[in-house]
Amino acid sequence: MPLRCWDARRHVSDYLDDALDPEVRRAVEAHVAGCPTCPPLVAALAGTTEALGRMRDPDHVVDPEVAERLRRRAATGAALR
Repeated sequence: MPLRCWDARRHVSDYLDDALDPEVRRAVEAHVAGCPTCPPLVAALAGTTEALGRMRDPDHVVDPEVAERLRRRAATGAALR
């Protein structure tokens, strides 16, 4: 059954995260392919998601030595000073 714009738009975030089951993914893609208003929205959200992903801090922001000390203290229940 074809999706209406509202229904397709509810799934855009999961679509961009590749978190939809195949049937819903195909329905969203079919809707976007034939809709005059949804493609710009999906493209804008995809661009925004990509831009925000590039701004993400690397996982190694905390010095590895400091992270290891914190892990050890947390494991032993030692108070942090």
